Amino acid sequence: MSQQFTEFLIDRTGNAPRNLSDSIRRVQNCSSGFKLSWRAGRRDEAYETSQEAFEHFDYIQNEFLRRRDANSSQPDWSTSLFKAALDAVVGNITYDITKTDQSWFASLPEGSGAFPASTSAVELSLVTALNKLKHRSTSIFNFSLTVNGVHFVYVYATAGM
Repeated sequence: MSQQFTEFLIDRTGNAPRNLSDSIRRVQNCSSGFKLSWRAGRRDEAYETSQEAFEHFDYIQNEFLRRRDANSSQPDWSTSLFKAALDAVVGNITYDITKTDQSWFASLPEGSGAFPASTSAVELSLVTALNKLKHRSTSIFNFSLTVNGVHFVYVYATAGM
């Protein structure tokens, strides 16, 4: 999947055309639609759905990070529910990626995303995941779908995968 997903959800006036709840719902719908399209062999439809999901991810990540930046100077920030949500574990990350690992990952067939065996993964917080999505490679990413329907996205970023 080497298509480019770098568009941000802003209109000509710079305003977000959707609200956060709507974009979160649309990502969930995109994930379901992507899985159905991919498993049915409708690759073009899956790519279009994936692009739509990443457009919503761009909006969501920017909105969350903006809200974090706006609230992090508040006296109750360290005990806020929003900070706790941003600190929640949402996946795994590995930092010890070599050029060989990068080449291996880039050569994986679509739908076969995985961490290189030579790396060790640690827990990934939501705030770190948002930053990695923001600084993701637009050409080196992959995914995997488990038999029970779980959809994993593997993102390569310059400071961790």
